[in-house]
Amino acid sequence: MNALHFDSLSYANRLKAAGMEPQLAEVQAFAMADVLHVNMQDLATKQDVTQSDLATKQGFQVMQEGVQQEFQNVRSEMAQEFQNVRNEMQQMEAGIRKDMQIMETSLRQEMQLMETSLRKDIQHLEITTNHNLMLLEQRMVIKLGSLMVLAIGVMATLVKLL
Repeated sequence: MNALHFDSLSYANRLKAAGMEPQLAEVQAFAMADVLHVNMQDLATKQDVTQSDLATKQGFQVMQEGVQQEFQNVRSEMAQEFQNVRNEMQQMEAGIRKDMQIMETSLRQEMQLMETSLRKDIQHLEITTNHNLMLLEQRMVIKLGSLMVLAIGVMATLVKLL
């Protein structure tokens, strides 16, 4: 509540001294006192402003603490999410490494099977080639033998004739 003091008697006396009718001056003085009294009730005092300022500062401080706590919570959540992502990436990396090792083992086995198969094919080709060469050699020997027999026969005939 405001402690403003309005001296209505002094105000009415001044109005009378200025030439206003006494009854009208008194009514205006009381009306002015009422207006000031009603309007002064709504005015803030220095104490009201100080209390409001203190409450505002406390409110800001509470709000600042709340914001700082929220920032800390967000920071903690981000750190946790970052750790979760890091863990997931490590698990994925381990899975990929395992898959690569399995693929490497599988490829090595397939390569060994192919090598074994190729060796068998080469051995088969070698055996077949050797067999074919022996058959060719036998035919050549037979043909050469036939040619020799024929040549000896032709020479024997020529010797008898000549």
